[in-house]
Amino acid sequence: MNKTTLLILFIFGMIANLGFGQIINRSGYIYSEISGKLATMPSDSGNHYVEPTNSQLTTWKNTLENLLLGNYSIASDSANSIGYNLVNFTDTFASTDVTYYILETIDSNYWGTYVYNPNYCRPLVIQSPHAKKDANTGLQGIHLFRKTEAMFYEVNGTHRCNSSVYSSCTGTTTGCSSTSTSEPYPISDLAHNTQSLFQKTTEVLFKSFGNTYFIQFHGFTKLSTDPYVVLSSGAQNVPTPDYHSIFKTHLYNQDTVLTFKISHIDLSWTRLRGFWNTQGRLINGSPNPCTVDPTVGSGRFFHIEQERVRLRSNVTAWNKTVNALNNTFPCSYTSVDEDYITKTIKVYPNPTNDIITIECDEIGFDLNSISIFNTLGQEMNKQVSIDKTSVNQLEIDLGKLPAGLYFVRINNETINVYKN
Repeated sequence: MNKTTLLILFIFGMIANLGFGQIINRSGYIYSEISGKLATMPSDSGNHYVEPTNSQLTTWKNTLENLLLGNYSIASDSANSIGYNLVNFTDTFASTDVTYYILETIDSNYWGTYVYNPNYCRPLVIQSPHAKKDANTGLQGIHLFRKTEAMFYEVNGTHRCNSSVYSSCTGTTTGCSSTSTSEPYPISDLAHNTQSLFQKTTEVLFKSFGNTYFIQFHGFTKLSTDPYVVLSSGAQNVPTPDYHSIFKTHLYNQDTVLTFKISHIDLSWTRLRGFWNTQGRLINGSPNPCTVDPTVGSGRFFHIEQERVRLRSNVTAWNKTVNALNNTFPCSYTSVDEDYITKTIKVYPNPTNDIITIECDEIGFDLNSISIFNTLGQEMNKQVSIDKTSVNQLEIDLGKLPAGLYFVRINNETINVYKN
């Protein structure tokens, strides 16, 4: 056998190992699957991270578009061509098996890991761009993705400070400096670089789904004068609806020790707002997310800075955010098991000037179970009148309340109601 024949066989062997045209099947616990990848992530030096080319980003865009359309074989071929496998992963640790599609690297590009849930119930994109630097945010992210039944999960592939090459995008940080001096963001900081699979994934999901919300988790060291949570939409205008304030109320209800700053409410607060975040700029309509701030925010980007102990330390802490997100964004379908009755709740008119009608199919209302809260968490039942007009219908008169957002808790469901 001559050298040419050996070379041809070697090349074909390499192609076979790359798995072109093949979708890999795997099963287990999705949390363990992703945590294993996070554990081997390169650290804050070494220059492992190299930016993808424009051609590779175009291929990645095609990969995602075919994935979302259910063209899995085509998506797999496309992913293979830039060093990624498509894995059909069955999570057998759920009450019923759940199928995810994982895009994982098979090369040393360190561009991140991406997980798609085709049977999602909440149109949420969970993002962890600093999984290694902001302790536990990667583990927190995959836990939240699973427990909220979100659409998509994005996590970076190296420590944010891995590269010594600076990003061309605006903004500076002391987070990667050995002398605590401000420097441009490195290209390995995927929250501040548009030339990345992380950014391209955000772009494709944002443009493909008009109802998606992007929930991005960060962590900071809390000073004595700092709040526990800094919550930002990436802009200072008040979004409509204001899901950030709704989320803040639900998170506070999980832990009343928590304190907050919200970028569009606490206008004098200037730290940790994520205004240079390139995913936030994109979602908020910037014409150039690398260098240009948006003029008006869309309300679809959540930049969440968290103190470690109360929110990032373990599963118990993470579940506070799980519950808050689940209450802020009701599931678009209702899971049914033997202990649960499927129900549909209708609310109209919403917003309202005074009276709002609530109807519920299949089950009746227990008037004693209804509670109404304002955004400060104060119960407002004594200031409204509630009348049951039929077995499955009631009217609530909000006429005496000031204009604003209110939460109606009924039959273990939370309904967001807006009073003009």
